[in-house]
Amino acid sequence: MSEEKTSIDSEETLDTQAGTVTLAGAPNSGKSTLLNKIIGQRLSIATHKPQTTRNRILAVHNHGNSQMIFLDTPGIHGERGLIHRRMLAAARSSMEEADVLCWLIAADRGLRRTDKRELSALSEHPRVIVLLNKMDLVRRQDLLPYMKQVGELAPNAEVLPLSARKGENVETLLELLATRLPPGPWLYGKDVLTDMSERFFVAEMVREQLFRQLEQELPYRVAVSVESWERHGRTLHISVCIFTDSKSTRPMIIGHGGERLKSIGSAARETIERLVESRVHLEIFVKVRANWPSDPHFLAEQGL
Repeated sequence: MSEEKTSIDSEETLDTQAGTVTLAGAPNSGKSTLLNKIIGQRLSIATHKPQTTRNRILAVHNHGNSQMIFLDTPGIHGERGLIHRRMLAAARSSMEEADVLCWLIAADRGLRRTDKRELSALSEHPRVIVLLNKMDLVRRQDLLPYMKQVGELAPNAEVLPLSARKGENVETLLELLATRLPPGPWLYGKDVLTDMSERFFVAEMVREQLFRQLEQELPYRVAVSVESWERHGRTLHISVCIFTDSKSTRPMIIGHGGERLKSIGSAARETIERLVESRVHLEIFVKVRANWPSDPHFLAEQGL
């Protein structure tokens, strides 16, 4: 699924552009949904719950002569704790290295304190595009006050309403990005989609089901790791461990008679089989690892 990063230097790269496009914003502004719409597949997990994305996700999209290296980032938030600080650091780093920075705002809830603070700080960035996402959920005339606010906070930024879910104005965004990227050869081969491993995405697909099927704060108290990956004939055998932070939450994840864990595994296996294009035998275990969100070594193993 991934390949080594390489500079493509041939006659085909004449008049080409390549650069990093960072998707940033407050939690639940639609960054992952937009990335998936652009890429054409569910590369980044997305749920209705905020702060689903923990790691920076890289995805490559080729648009005409332009190669856009998208970075989907964790939501900018004010939560405390080591895991949140590392998520915020990953987002900040991606924003700093962006050739073009797209700041997403959920139009159905308007500009929040985070949006106002960040837009003021980004006012001097040479290439900022503010995306008023979820335009399908508000009346067109209600977008005008938000556009005016953005113009006052970040006068150098371009503003584009769109709907990542329905795809409205996404093509317009791609055309706009193509004119903002620096000239130069492509940095990845034509067929490269991401630099993330299949193991990473398998863990993410299990974690997505935890967000979808667990209630309240439980999804935020778990981490997922792929423990083994072996092929036997036509079947890929994958063992996954779900780590939770206390003994009391373990039975909630497993469910009565193991029914909830079985449901999580069944749903995750379907998406994993589409990813790896193979029959999959998926085993999931649940272990207690107290205080894992504050363990720097464990978080490093999780890519944070």
